[in-house]
Amino acid sequence: MKPPLLTPFRWVLLALTFLPGFVASAQPAPKTALGDWWFWPDYTLERNARNYPGPRKENPVTPVVAATVETPPLTFFGEKPTERIHNLLPAVALSGKTFAVELWLLNHVNEPVGAVVALRSRQRPEQGSWLLGCYGRTMLFSLKPEELAQLTVGKNQPNSGPELTTPASILRTVQERGWKKRWSHLVGTYDGTRLQLYLNGRKIGEIPQASLAASETDSLQLEMAAYLNHEPYMQWGDLVKNVRIHNTALTEQAIAGRFAELQQLVEDGRLYPDLFHFNAGPYLNGVQPESIRLVWETDRPASAVIRYGDRQPLSNSITIPLTEGKTHNEGKVHSYIQEALLNGLKPGTPYFYEIEAKSKTGETISSGILTFSTAVPEGAAFTFGVIGDTEARPHVSNRVAHLLWDERPNFVLHVGDLTDGGEQPFKFEWNHEYFAGSRQLSSRVPFFPVPGNGEGDLYWYKQYHALPEPKAYYSFRYGDAEFFMLNSNEPKEFAPGGRQYVWLEEQLKRSTARWKFVAHHHAPYSSDEDDYGNAWTRSTDLGDVQIRKIIPLYEKYGVDLVFYGHLHTYHRTLPIREGKVNRKKGITYIQAGGAGGNLEDFAPARAWFTAKSFRGYHYGTVTLADGHLNLKVYDTEGRLKDYLDLEKADRDKQ
Repeated sequence: MKPPLLTPFRWVLLALTFLPGFVASAQPAPKTALGDWWFWPDYTLERNARNYPGPRKENPVTPVVAATVETPPLTFFGEKPTERIHNLLPAVALSGKTFAVELWLLNHVNEPVGAVVALRSRQRPEQGSWLLGCYGRTMLFSLKPEELAQLTVGKNQPNSGPELTTPASILRTVQERGWKKRWSHLVGTYDGTRLQLYLNGRKIGEIPQASLAASETDSLQLEMAAYLNHEPYMQWGDLVKNVRIHNTALTEQAIAGRFAELQQLVEDGRLYPDLFHFNAGPYLNGVQPESIRLVWETDRPASAVIRYGDRQPLSNSITIPLTEGKTHNEGKVHSYIQEALLNGLKPGTPYFYEIEAKSKTGETISSGILTFSTAVPEGAAFTFGVIGDTEARPHVSNRVAHLLWDERPNFVLHVGDLTDGGEQPFKFEWNHEYFAGSRQLSSRVPFFPVPGNGEGDLYWYKQYHALPEPKAYYSFRYGDAEFFMLNSNEPKEFAPGGRQYVWLEEQLKRSTARWKFVAHHHAPYSSDEDDYGNAWTRSTDLGDVQIRKIIPLYEKYGVDLVFYGHLHTYHRTLPIREGKVNRKKGITYIQAGGAGGNLEDFAPARAWFTAKSFRGYHYGTVTLADGHLNLKVYDTEGRLKDYLDLEKADRDKQ
C-alpha cells in the first residue's frame, strides 16, 4: 500500500448544460429539514443469493409518471452524470427564500469524482435557483448556477484560481483531503441576504449581499447527480452518505454541532443513525472439516441467536449473550463485535445459517438465510480465490466479490491491506469500506487473510477476525494443502533466528500436506516502478530484500507457490531458486494486489524473473485436483489474464 496520489485537477470549462440508479434511505430529521436522505450502495448478489444482512430503509427513487419531458442532464466540470435522481420533494416545499443544504461525503479515491444537489428550472434547464456540489477537491455553492458557465477554472485562465467569487457564486479549491483524510461535510446556507459555504465546520466562503433569482414554483425540480466517470463501478452511495435540505439558514453553531454528530457516527463505524443494524459481517473465518467461526458487529449492545443446519428449516441453534461492547480511543469509540463457533459439522457439506440479533429494548434484526460449506476432506478437489489490497474502493471489491461468487470458491485467500489505513483511529475503514465491499461474499465464503501495512498495528484486524492464534501469523490445513500465513509487517522476524522464521521452520518440518503455500503481504520479488527505488532513474532492488531472507526455508521444505500483494498490479514470476530462474526446482511467486487500491505500474525494463505482468484490477482462482494445480487470473470484466498449470508428480521428482 502506498499513500494516495492526488490526480491533477482537470481544468475545463464549467458548463451547466441533470441516469437513474441511486440507493438511499431516509432518516428522522430536525423540524427544519424538508428532506433527509441516507445513501448506501447496492452491493447485494444476484438471484437467489440476493440478500442484504439486516435492515436498511427503502430507497428513494424518481417518481414514475405516465409521461413526462425530462430536463437535460447537467454537465459538471466537463462530465455527464453517471447517476441521476429528481423530484424527491414537491416544488412548493422548496420555494422558500431562506434555506440550507448539506452534503456528507466519503471520498477515498485518487481520481476526480463529483456530486451535485441542485434546484433547477424545468422551463429553462440552464438556469436554476441554487446548486451545491463538489468535484475532486473543488467545492461550490451558487444562487445562479447559469453564471458558472461563464467561468473557466484552471491554470493560465484569466479568471481562474483556488478562490473564485461572483455576485452569486462561491467556488473554493482546498488542499486537504478532509476529516480523517476522507470525509467532507459541505454546507451551503442562505438567510435571504448572505450566502455562505462551510466545509467540516469551517467557513470557506461568503457573499454578504446575494440575491435569489425569482422562479415560478411549478417550474422547479430538485435534482441530485453523481459524476463518477473516472471510477468504474462506483455508485452515488459510495461517495455521498447523506443529503439534507432545510427550510431555513443554519447558524455556524448548528453546522458545527451537526458535523460533530456525523463525526461520532463515523468514529463508531455506524452506517446509519437511529437504525438497529449490522455494521460488520456476518464474516466467515477459520473453516475446518467439522467447524466454522462467525464474526459480526451490531451498532449497539445486542444478544444473538445463530440458527444453522444442512437443510431448512434450520434445526440447530446457539445463543450468544448480550454484549455491552468495548470502548476505544479513550472512550471516544464504541464497538459491539461478537463471535461464534459452530462445531460438530460434517466435512465437505453445504450449510445454511441465520444470525438474529436482539437489542436491549427487544428490537430484533436478522441476517437472513445465508450459506457456507465446511472444509473438504483430504484427497478431495477444491478451489480457492486469491485477492489483495482491497483498500479504498469497496466498489471494486464488490465487483470482485460478484465475479468470485460466480466461481463458488471454497474459501478466499486475502494477501493483506484489507484496508488502506484501518489502524486504531480509523475504524470506519472496516465498516464503510472493507465489509461494505466484501461481506456479500465473506458472509457465504470463508476468508483467510494476512495483515498488510494498512492494518499493521493489528488493532481492528485481530478484533474482526477469528483465526488460529496468534492471528498475526498462523497456518491451516485444507484438503491436500497447507497454508502458512505470515505477518510481513515485522520483517526482522523473517531473518534467520527471527520469531516467524523459527515458527515457520517448525511448521514446515511437521507438515505432511501434499501442497504447501505461503502468503504474506510484502513482495520478495516485484518489478514495481518505485517501491524499491525509482526505476526511471536507476536500477532497483526488484523487491523487498528483508522479506527475501526467509526464502531459503521455502526452498528447503518444498513450498509450491508464494502469494503476496502490496503492489497494486498483477505479477507472476518464473520459477526461482537461489536467486536464479530454475524451471525444474524453482518456486513461483504470485503478486495479486489488485482488488481496490490505487493502481500502480511497472518498471520500464522487464525484470529477469517476470513471467506475466498486468496493470489493472484483478482476482485469481486456484484449483487443486488429483495432484494437479491450475491458476487463473481475471480482470474485473471477467477476461482471462493469466493461466498456469503445475503437476505435483513432476515437482516431487525434482
